[in-house]
Amino acid sequence: MKRKIAFVLFSVCLVFLACNSSKNTTNKSNEADHDKAISDGHNSHNSIDWKGTYEGLLPCADCEGIETTITLNEDMTYNRTMAYLKNGKKDRFDEKGKFEWNADGLIITLFAGGEKFMYQVGENKLFALDMDGKRVTGSLADHYILKKK
Repeated sequence: MKRKIAFVLFSVCLVFLACNSSKNTTNKSNEADHDKAISDGHNSHNSIDWKGTYEGLLPCADCEGIETTITLNEDMTYNRTMAYLKNGKKDRFDEKGKFEWNADGLIITLFAGGEKFMYQVGENKLFALDMDGKRVTGSLADHYILKKK
C-alpha cells in the first residue's frame, strides 16, 4: 500500500512540475534527438552503451528526495531501488521488471505493478520523463537526471 501511495505521489509531482513549466517552452532537445534518429538511423538503443547502473536523487512532493538506482540489463530487464528520504529515515522499495524501447529507440518504459515510468536515454544519463513522455523543463530540470555509475 505504501508503495502505491509513493508511486502516485511521485507521479503527481512530475505532473505538477510539468504543468508549471511555460506552455511556450518546447523541448527542442527531444525534437532534435527525434529528428536525428529518423534521419540517420542512429538512436540511443543502437548507438549508446546504455546497459548499466544509473543513480540520482529525484525530487519528491512530500519528502526530501528519492534516492533512485536503476540497473538496465541487456535482456531488457531492470532492477530499480527507490529510497524515500523523510525525517532522517529511508523507506526503501525494490522492484524488478521488464522495459521496452519506443519505436524511435530514444525512450525506455519500465513496467511496474500496472504502472509505467518513462526515461529518455542519453550518453551516460537517464532523464526521468513526465506522464506524457516529455522531459521536465524549468528550474528543476537538472534534478530529473540519473547518472551512470
